Amino acid sequence: MAAVPQHTQIAIIGGGISGLWMMNVLGNLGYAVTLFESEELGHAQTFASQGMIHGGIKYALGGFTTPASESIASMPGVWRDCLAGRGPLPLKHVPILSDAYYLFSDGSLGSRVTAFFGSKSVRGRVKDMSRSDYPPLFADPKFRGNLYQLLDMVVDTPALIQALAAPYKKHIYQNRVNLQRGPDGGVTAIDTGAGLVTADCYVLAAGSGNEALLAGAQSPIRMQRRPLQQVMVKGQLPLAYAHGVSLRSAAKPRVTITTHPMTDGEQVWYLGGQLAEDGVGRTTGEQIDKAKQELNELFPWVDLGHSQWATLDIDRAEPANDLQRPDTPFCQRDGNSIVCWPTKLTLTPMLAERLTQLVTEDLQPSHQPGPDLSLPAASISKTPWEMAF
Repeated sequence: MAAVPQHTQIAIIGGGISGLWMMNVLGNLGYAVTLFESEELGHAQTFASQGMIHGGIKYALGGFTTPASESIASMPGVWRDCLAGRGPLPLKHVPILSDAYYLFSDGSLGSRVTAFFGSKSVRGRVKDMSRSDYPPLFADPKFRGNLYQLLDMVVDTPALIQALAAPYKKHIYQNRVNLQRGPDGGVTAIDTGAGLVTADCYVLAAGSGNEALLAGAQSPIRMQRRPLQQVMVKGQLPLAYAHGVSLRSAAKPRVTITTHPMTDGEQVWYLGGQLAEDGVGRTTGEQIDKAKQELNELFPWVDLGHSQWATLDIDRAEPANDLQRPDTPFCQRDGNSIVCWPTKLTLTPMLAERLTQLVTEDLQPSHQPGPDLSLPAASISKTPWEMAF
């Protein structure tokens, strides 16, 4: 006789930032929630992100606001409330790597962009700085550009994932699942390999893994991938949390830098921006050479001679949008499933709010825990720089 399937109200597939955040929000409302992660928590896009909680100014570098810059504008405030112990989720003990983020230009940046940063459009979101207040990296006399402070910040993503996993760790499993579907393409159960789990609602929040989960579904929802080749630099480096812009890349950051501590006391500069987008198709060596050239031009006073270098190929997995960057999170019902992509780390609270609206429309919380399954507990992944160095 086949074993009777276990049942949970909500089954979430995907243990990145979106899946874990949504589990906390729904669990705190009293829903029985079970989460499945095929690899390790945070292992793909979450840890490959730069940990930036930003308000969209980097999408307005062309000199005007955009739908992307405006939809994201309120997010730093939401995150700050959470990190102060308030807001949708209390995350008071999650470290902030930098409470400010900077945007700097080389000496040739055009007046159009400079004037925009002082305009009404971004008033209160950008602060012009006097040289006496510059952080150490930019206090060097060789820096001849302009520096602006943004309301953005950078969080410690491993600590964030750990904090989100802790309250519901008994119901977070490391398991590669298969979806069983009925004749209409709807999900009938999750096959864990050790038994079936049924749910009132299935939430697909697996990032690039959603592509395989949607296979076999009679669904109009499709996924796109926009690839990047990020660069990592390890050494005795100063703290850097900044977007670099210039005339040749004024519409978007030439390079975006965050700094992440290593256990041996050294720092890793993690490089994104236009450098990472243009790096797709380059060999590892070519991309590293390009990164060295960029950093030497932007920071000629920083000694990179003894640094170690590595790259990371990563796809931004998103709802299909003609390969254009989506402006908002994606959260859409598909029968008894809900398909989700946050599209950006900073938009995760907005995604969870939209999911909650969909769930509460027709499902009341049971105020009972999810089932105890005989499956391995999920562990937390290493970061790309921990694996590279």
